[in-house]
Amino acid sequence: MSESISADKLAAEIMRQMREYTEEAKKTTQKVAKSVSGKAVKKLKENSPKSENGGTYAKNWTKTTDKYGITIYNKSPTYRLTHLLEKGHQLRRGGRKIGKVQAYPHIEGIEQEGIKEYLEELERRL
Repeated sequence: MSESISADKLAAEIMRQMREYTEEAKKTTQKVAKSVSGKAVKKLKENSPKSENGGTYAKNWTKTTDKYGITIYNKSPTYRLTHLLEKGHQLRRGGRKIGKVQAYPHIEGIEQEGIKEYLEELERRL
C-alpha cells in the first residue's frame, strides 16, 4: 500500500537530498583534484629536463590551493624557464641562421594526462 505525502514535504525532502548530494560531489571533486594534481607534480619532477648543476628546475615543481582551485607551477627563480624549455627558443646571441635551442616538451603531455585522469576518476566516483 502506498503512502501519500504532501507536496510541501516532498519538496523539502528533494531539497535536502540535493544539498546532501551537492556537498558529497564537492568533497569528491576536491579529493580527486588533489590526488591528480599531486601525481602531475610528481611526473613533472621526474620528466623535466635536468641540468648538470643538480636539476633545480625539476625540483621546483609544486602545487598550491586557493579559493579558485589548485595551481601547479614552477617556483622562483626557475619559473622563467618553463616556456623556453617547453617551446624552444633562439640563442642568446641571436639570429635564426646561428641556431635555435631545442624544445623539451614535458608540460603539455602531463597536463593532458591529468585532465583525462581527472575526468575519468570523477565520472567513476560520481
